[in-house]
Amino acid sequence: MNHKLRDDEGFGLTEVMISMLLLLIIMMAMISAVISALQITANNGTNSTAAEAVQQRIEDVRAASVAGDCDVLEGAALPTTTVSDGRGVLITVSGSLASPCVRASASGERDPVQVMRLTVTANSSAPEASNPVVTTTTDILVKFQP
Repeated sequence: MNHKLRDDEGFGLTEVMISMLLLLIIMMAMISAVISALQITANNGTNSTAAEAVQQRIEDVRAASVAGDCDVLEGAALPTTTVSDGRGVLITVSGSLASPCVRASASGERDPVQVMRLTVTANSSAPEASNPVVTTTTDILVKFQP
């Protein structure tokens, strides 16, 4: 009665290989999710920078409207500027006025208050961006000095 007892404790090669295959599949799914999250975070950073640049342009035009001068107002609203976000993506900010600023006639007559509709647009140079990234339209009250 010489029976050799077989020791069945521990994992065999087959179990270890199956465990490694399952771990590989789970890790590949996790890596894909992390890459997608990083891309979304980068795009959100670009959108945030664009929104901030558009808001700054609107604030600049509102500050210029206090001067009560068409040239100052248009000088703040119309130029095209470029800013970059944290990744170095260029964002082009441009503004337009829906109606031209009415300048005083030779006799100095004009409406002392005008409401100007300002549209500010930000476009991104990133290839994955859907342009325009941000567009904002607002009304600006301009009170001209007598």
